[in-house]
Amino acid sequence: MKVYFIGGGNMALSILNGLKDKNFIMADISIAEVDSKKRNEISELYKIKVSEKLLSIDSESVVILAVKPDQLSIVCSEIKELIKDQLIISIAAGTRIKEISKFLGSYNNVIRAMPNLCASIKKSVTPYFTNNPLSNSQVGMIENILGSTGICFSVDTEEKLDAVTALSGSGPAYIFYIIKSLINAGENLGLSREESQKLIQHTVVGAELFSRGLSDDGLESLITKVSSKGGTTEQAINVFKNRRINEIIEEAVTAAHKRSKEIGGD
Repeated sequence: MKVYFIGGGNMALSILNGLKDKNFIMADISIAEVDSKKRNEISELYKIKVSEKLLSIDSESVVILAVKPDQLSIVCSEIKELIKDQLIISIAAGTRIKEISKFLGSYNNVIRAMPNLCASIKKSVTPYFTNNPLSNSQVGMIENILGSTGICFSVDTEEKLDAVTALSGSGPAYIFYIIKSLINAGENLGLSREESQKLIQHTVVGAELFSRGLSDDGLESLITKVSSKGGTTEQAINVFKNRRINEIIEEAVTAAHKRSKEIGGD
């Protein structure tokens, strides 16, 4: 299977690193990148074919559109005469499949995927959607590529990708914000920066593992388990409840969801 990247930015390199670590045949990968400095860096680091633009694309291959949304129409116009039965995967945020298809001259074999920042450490969650039915071999190709940076799965409507953007696409920033706030709180209580950071980061990792796969009731049970009657945790949780932290979080995610739809033209 040949894989072509258009765009050599951070997310493309995250996928490239994931494929390399999965022992993908690097000679089967090509990258088109307009920035000459980036081309040289990629060529030197990965020893793969790098060019300013794609002049040919093998049949039954995969093309990954890894450019900024405002560059999609340009790069699609450059390859639309080169594609016939290739699988196109777009990881450009916000741009709907119907727009990508139009840019490609009404080409419909398009998948839209939404990885996140954690792809760089192979911990991304990457949902994807397509309007067309996929063969087992195509699903395998998609999951080999997108799954190289973490986990991936399909969603049944493109609209769900707006929710994906609001939750997992933007989600790392929410968690970083909370971690930063907790570290600062620890410092304000007299801990050193190093002590507070170590405490919070390990607590976050442990809590995530503890909570994995639990239902809403299961999560509530964990909160109750840690919150002894009249104890310290109960006092903190009461502040969260009184300030309606859950509503603030829901409002924030809803605002991100609304913006994702606006960017997509809905």
